Amino acid sequence: MKVYIIRHGEVPHNALKQYNNENEDLTKKGIKQAEELREKIKTIDYDIIICSPLIRAKHTAKIIKVIL
Repeated sequence: MKVYIIRHGEVPHNALKQYNNENEDLTKKGIKQAEELREKIKTIDYDIIICSPLIRAKHTAKIIKVIL
């Protein structure tokens, strides 16, 4: 079994170089990062995506989800 761990795309406080616990969504750059990641992992055969309930994590997971 292989486990791949990724981080969510950029959020507003990341852009300001600030750590924050707020439940914020991805920036335009964060969406682009997730789309680029989707292209990089599209050949990986995986069974499931598990993410935290935070908006940024769910949005990233939704973008990278590749239908096999």
